[in-house]
Amino acid sequence: MNYLNILLKISNLKLIDKVMVSNLYSLSQRSIIATIFLSTLLTYYLYPMLSYSIVLWNIIVVSILVIRLYLAYDFQKNEQKYTIKKWYKVFLFFTFLTAFLFSLLGSVSLFYVDTVHQVFIIAVMIGFTSGAMSSLFPDIRILVGYLSIILLPVIAVLLVLPTTMHTVLAVLVILYLIIQSIVILNSYEQSVDLERQKETVSQEQFKLHKKEEELEYLYKQAPIGIFSYDTQLNVKDCNQAFLELFGLKKEEIIGRNLADLPDKRSLDTIQNALVKGVQIYIGPYVSIKGFEYWVESKCFPIFDNDQNTVGGIGLIENKTKEHQALKDLEHFALHDSLTALLNRRGLKEYMNKIMRSKKHKDFYSLFVYLDLNKFKHVNDSLGHKVGDRLLIAIADRLNVFVSENCMVSRFGGDEFIVVSPFIAQNVVDAEIQSKVCIDKIQKAFLDPFIIDEMSLSMSTSLGVVIIEPRSSNIDEIIRYADIAMYQAKKSFSDHPSFYDTELDKERKRLFLLQHDLVDASKKNELKIYLQPLVTMEKDTLFAAECLLRWEHPELGLLSPIEFIPMAIETGLISDVTWWVIDEMCQYIASLKKENLWNLNYISINVNAKQLLLNHFDKEFLGTLAKYELDTTDIMIEITERSIIDNFEDTKDVINVLREEGVKCAIDDFGIGYSSLSYLKKLSFDTLKIDMEFIKDIKHRPDDIRLVKTILDIGKQFNYHIVVEGIEEEAQKELLLAIDKDLVYQGYIFSKPVPSEMFAEKFLK
Repeated sequence: MNYLNILLKISNLKLIDKVMVSNLYSLSQRSIIATIFLSTLLTYYLYPMLSYSIVLWNIIVVSILVIRLYLAYDFQKNEQKYTIKKWYKVFLFFTFLTAFLFSLLGSVSLFYVDTVHQVFIIAVMIGFTSGAMSSLFPDIRILVGYLSIILLPVIAVLLVLPTTMHTVLAVLVILYLIIQSIVILNSYEQSVDLERQKETVSQEQFKLHKKEEELEYLYKQAPIGIFSYDTQLNVKDCNQAFLELFGLKKEEIIGRNLADLPDKRSLDTIQNALVKGVQIYIGPYVSIKGFEYWVESKCFPIFDNDQNTVGGIGLIENKTKEHQALKDLEHFALHDSLTALLNRRGLKEYMNKIMRSKKHKDFYSLFVYLDLNKFKHVNDSLGHKVGDRLLIAIADRLNVFVSENCMVSRFGGDEFIVVSPFIAQNVVDAEIQSKVCIDKIQKAFLDPFIIDEMSLSMSTSLGVVIIEPRSSNIDEIIRYADIAMYQAKKSFSDHPSFYDTELDKERKRLFLLQHDLVDASKKNELKIYLQPLVTMEKDTLFAAECLLRWEHPELGLLSPIEFIPMAIETGLISDVTWWVIDEMCQYIASLKKENLWNLNYISINVNAKQLLLNHFDKEFLGTLAKYELDTTDIMIEITERSIIDNFEDTKDVINVLREEGVKCAIDDFGIGYSSLSYLKKLSFDTLKIDMEFIKDIKHRPDDIRLVKTILDIGKQFNYHIVVEGIEEEAQKELLLAIDKDLVYQGYIFSKPVPSEMFAEKFLK
């Protein structure tokens, strides 16, 4: 290693710090006193050869050294006087100044003394530098610099002197300087390594102590219960959270054996943790004092330094609230919030349990789909609060009337499901038991429901499915029940409808028919038929009724009863009706153009619900104006049932049409409900008596009296009366005897005929 590398290494050492500067001032005090003595002794020895110049040198050196002594004293007493960096610079300046003065003596005096004194001076210089080792060691940069300032000029002078002895002395001094620098650096590095080791050990001890404190703090302050136990399952310790969790005092649990506690459900977890590692128990737990919890416990082993199991640690959390919250959420997810019955999802889970049951392999079960009739009227007329209370009352009554093993579910809106599982092992007994269950359901609706002191009578349409053993498709069962319920609702009776495959075929046929109806008008498959309305006395043509037929490409000619209810249900009725209105307006306009129009009107059937869509009144009047027709040319017929069902919503539209001169008729009068009370409210132009009152009139005198009553009431409200469905001469004669001014329509005069044939047959 050369000297330059040593200096480079020294230049990269640590920066100035307070400890280093303090050590420099403290250690320098003794060396300064020794240096004063040495410089005085050297002056005395060299005075015979150097005379007063050596004395002057000594005075300067001693003065500098005294200043250094004062600075050391001042640093100890008044450290805040300067910054550490400034104190360091002051020390450096005076130390190097001292070194320079000794270097000056050593290098200059060699030229003025003999060989013996030269060797003496070099020895003094080397001794002087050796003495500085201990006092300047805190900063080896100063130490090496100090040596270099003193010895390098001496080395230079020795190399200049001509003798071999001087050259040898120069080499020896150079070697001394290099060796001293190496020794200084190695000593410093060793001391630094030692300090680092001490610091590392200290840090490790600190960290270990810190971890112990943290573990102790964690054990005491942890928000979850912690307990420790030995290999014999004796409780060794526990934290405050554990005691608070179970309401215990420390003396009640410390030392107790976990195997002796009353609840042993978590014992396997505690024992297995000692052998198998981390174990978890989640479930119910009853404490020593009898309190019930839902806990999550994790247990794991404790090992000694030889990896032998010496015990275990248990962490236990109280999950009672979370567990109850999850149970509540599960309950809300599976139950209807209004009635507390199972909801749609809950029903499916219940059905899944039935399907997974062993009994389902051999037993039939019953599935009943209930849909409340006219429930919408309750909501519309009495409000949703009353409707909700009615649903609750129905749910409560169903639970009372059906068997204990039956399940009642609110499937949605005003729909309920009753499931009676495993009713029989053969189909005959299953049918008998299903009728018993259905009878109980129907009895639940016999008495009215009392809601807010109001008596509300309700009925329901029942769709019934007898579930065969091993059936697994829940969605299909629900679909079958829905089909059966729809069939029961269509019949307008209280009789339940049992599902069979024919119903499914009919539903699929209607679905395909619905699909075809969408494009029927575009494909010119819809046909207009007209049936004459004539006077009772002379059979004079009075008006005509527009009737729709569908020329289906595969099923042939279909009557309205086969597709109009489907069109109403699916919403296609609006498009169909507007097509009929437009076609009829064109037809009347063409008759007028050919001077063939001699009818009072042509009537068109319109569903009351359609009056609520798309400003019906404005569009209808606009269509009449488009074809330059009078508002009296087309009469709108609305069935009594649809009027009453939608009376409050449609009365304003009907009044607008009547004010514009459009005639309106009540169709199928008498087969609805509350009919007479609406006659005055409606104030229509025409009343059409349904054929149900006419077909048996010749055999039932009561029907004659009923017809007379309807005619009298109609006349009191200035209605024109039209009688539907006269097919026999005897019917006509009986009615003619009652009132010869009646207008009628029926097969006895003419069946409905295509519109082209009607014009040819009756108008030309």
